[in-house]
Amino acid sequence: MNALNHSISYLTAESVYARIARFSFLIYLFFVIFGTMLPFQGSLQERGELGQLTDSNIVNQLLSLLFLLSFISLSGKLNAAFAFIQKEKFLTLFILWMLASVLWSPVQMVSLKRWITLFGEFVICLAALLHFKWSEEGLRAYRVVLFLYLPLTLLAVAFIPEAIQWQFPAWRGLAPTKNNLGQVAVFSILALFAIISYNRGRAVNVLHYGLLFMALAAYLGARSTTSFLVGFFLLFIFILVYLGRMISNKQLATYYAVFSILVFFSLLYITMVQSPEVIASVLGVFGKDLSFTGRVDLWSTVFEMTKGKMINGWGIGGFWVNDGVHLYPIYKEFIWLPNQSHQGYLDILNQTGVVGLSLLLLMIFGYLGKATSLKKRNVWIWFFLGILVYNFQESLFFRPRHIGHFMFMFAYMALHIDLLKEKGIIPVRKN
Repeated sequence: MNALNHSISYLTAESVYARIARFSFLIYLFFVIFGTMLPFQGSLQERGELGQLTDSNIVNQLLSLLFLLSFISLSGKLNAAFAFIQKEKFLTLFILWMLASVLWSPVQMVSLKRWITLFGEFVICLAALLHFKWSEEGLRAYRVVLFLYLPLTLLAVAFIPEAIQWQFPAWRGLAPTKNNLGQVAVFSILALFAIISYNRGRAVNVLHYGLLFMALAAYLGARSTTSFLVGFFLLFIFILVYLGRMISNKQLATYYAVFSILVFFSLLYITMVQSPEVIASVLGVFGKDLSFTGRVDLWSTVFEMTKGKMINGWGIGGFWVNDGVHLYPIYKEFIWLPNQSHQGYLDILNQTGVVGLSLLLLMIFGYLGKATSLKKRNVWIWFFLGILVYNFQESLFFRPRHIGHFMFMFAYMALHIDLLKEKGIIPVRKN
């Protein structure tokens, strides 16, 4: 199962379909991380004047070809694809519900284009995972992209003034904003820890540690409060898991897990409800307050505008639309012109209603329940957990061509497909 260490000689004998799937995944991941626009235009994107999903962007049009290539590559894996769809139900239902939401969206063409992009990303992930022996082979593509992205980011920060947001100051590197760089840095650190562990004892890890140092520098330089909180949360969970693995008695380990969960939520309740000044003190260290830089007020406003569409929502991509008349009150109150509510769960409710949010929650709890059933190592669960936390402050769920959404979908599908391979429902490729 060590997908990074085994010989790559099989590549010369693999099918054309597999090569197409790998190529499509690598190129798409490249643009997910690098973005589809020229760098150093962050201020325009923050104001909504530039988008990652515009017809005028030639890269976005070319990426559509990758959807078609991945779809073609599924020709060699049709039985496996149908097996995945039959066994995994919630993501499939959610995608179908998003398609249905196009019908009541106030901007149907925009919603349809967004759905096509999201469905295309689903196909790219599905094709790659079905052709990989195990899901961790995806780390290879990640490694290739990081060898380019991280050095270029540090070079940009060192020599290009636009790579720094001077009002903080904070790094944004090649990313549109410091928060985007913080997100890429977090996922890069997670990927590199996994890559290093798979190459333990090999000389190539010298390069991997160099990349890890660069990712940590970007993480700290971005000064993204949300990314810092996500990092602290993942470190806390890692410590709990590490201590739990030291307990050999299964019953005692179960008690430990339940106790840890109860303590975590008790502390969360005490600090948020009984003693909010504790949170205020912590946030003060990062220059924040309990309004989370105005986000709490934005959440309230967006929720009020969602109440009339609670069942089915505004439709996928139907709310945050440039020049939408319904957004004028928001732009008047929030002069920083938000293009998301900075709360992923709220944006899913806003776009797909209670039905869509319920399907998302079923996906999440279903994933966490099945994660313990996987016998092999699951490196993607850390990405999954990180994205769940990110969405309390950012909107990453099902956001086209965004690294948070892409990794959420890939991590979710990876678990289910690896489980099907362990059970023999989907055949595992022989080296």
